[in-house]
Amino acid sequence: MIKEFGNLSEDREIDKLRLDEENAIQPSKYGYYLDALAQAKTELDRAKQNYEATVSARSLYYRRNPPTDIKATEAVYTDLVNTDTQVLEAKDALIRAQEAVNVLYASVASIEDVRKSIDNLVKLQLSSYYNSQGMDNARDKLNQ
Repeated sequence: MIKEFGNLSEDREIDKLRLDEENAIQPSKYGYYLDALAQAKTELDRAKQNYEATVSARSLYYRRNPPTDIKATEAVYTDLVNTDTQVLEAKDALIRAQEAVNVLYASVASIEDVRKSIDNLVKLQLSSYYNSQGMDNARDKLNQ
């Protein structure tokens, strides 16, 4: 059975009775989120480049077509560019791309925590922690 990833709440769940399977799929799960993060970073870079190009193009447009109703100063050009619809759309796309990267950073960290939890659960299982008869002995061994 091929496991599909992408639902973070499901991907963070661990089946304590199938740690061998959880351990086996962990690299694929981690890789999935790292790939998604890499793609999001690429989209962020594209959004940054698009934003910078849009700001430059609109700045050049306003300098070639200065306003006739007010004195054309640097402050006016800055305000014209900062309130331009195309610039605002490019800035919004940049913000959305940054948000996607931030979410995926948190997702990768969460999946790393899953890996650590699997490691800890394996150690607990190997020390018979979940065996009710040996629970006290196992707890003592871990505390030493």
